[in-house]
Amino acid sequence: MNSDYTKSSDNVRYGKIGFGCWQLGGEQTFNGMPNGWRVGPEAQRIKLIEDAITSGIDVFDTAQAYGDGTSEALLGTAVSRSGQRDDLLIVTKLSYLNTFAPDEINWPTFLSCLDDSRRRLQMDAIDVVLLHGPPPALLSDNIRSLFEKAREEGYIGSYGVSPRSWEELQHAADIGFGSYLQWNYSALERRCDEPFLSRLHQRGLKFIGRSTLFRGLITETFFREGPACCFYDARDQLPQVLLTEIHEKISALRPVAQALDLTLSEFAIGAALLNELSLCSLVGISKPDHLTSIIKVRNLPQVKLEEIQSALEAL
Repeated sequence: MNSDYTKSSDNVRYGKIGFGCWQLGGEQTFNGMPNGWRVGPEAQRIKLIEDAITSGIDVFDTAQAYGDGTSEALLGTAVSRSGQRDDLLIVTKLSYLNTFAPDEINWPTFLSCLDDSRRRLQMDAIDVVLLHGPPPALLSDNIRSLFEKAREEGYIGSYGVSPRSWEELQHAADIGFGSYLQWNYSALERRCDEPFLSRLHQRGLKFIGRSTLFRGLITETFFREGPACCFYDARDQLPQVLLTEIHEKISALRPVAQALDLTLSEFAIGAALLNELSLCSLVGISKPDHLTSIIKVRNLPQVKLEEIQSALEAL
């Protein structure tokens, strides 16, 4: 065991756009309903991660629940093949810890759950491990002590929370559970605004934005097909009222994106790129053209980024 594990993002500036690996988990169901994504063969998904690493993407976010471990396993294989493990920040989330009652979670239980991720990721130590949408009762001193022990013994570098709701995010921030918080941040979801993120920064807490494309809805496909669109993936579980609301918003946003020679998704990625107070923002990547769009936005001249900023301020 790597008991002298010291890797940290404290003095490292990672790329502002990270690779969200939920989609790579593929198709699955939850309570009998589709909760995964239609994707290509596993070999293609591994190659996509390898290409992302080659392109300079250096933050990768996954979870135990993504494809019931498939996403972690594919990421682990790709990272191992790349030979660049030390240059990357790997984040995973303990989804299955939520299946236990808080008083059932002790060191053996916790370590067994953590070891499942370490095995699939092929890593002795994972850089950042988050609780994945935990019940509030899991944000306890007991669970904190288990994360601290895992950190002290070199199993993880840092820890924190990826909560479900805005209220749960605020609670996790208030109690300072670990040093990482992950929550929604996009052109259409900006409750994690400058004052909130500044407070986190002042306290030494790091923020990772997720759902940069607002649950995969800030896209040209959704603009064209509208709220009646059949996704055949996790988005089919979204309420119709939300779909209608977001379609109206991206319809108003599209002329702005077009004027900048950007797709809706590229505009949203550019908006995330402007978030100076986040460690990074995650984009779900499942196709080569998704990666192409990220590279395009990363190379935008400063004048276009300023135009995106002006458009956001006018929303």
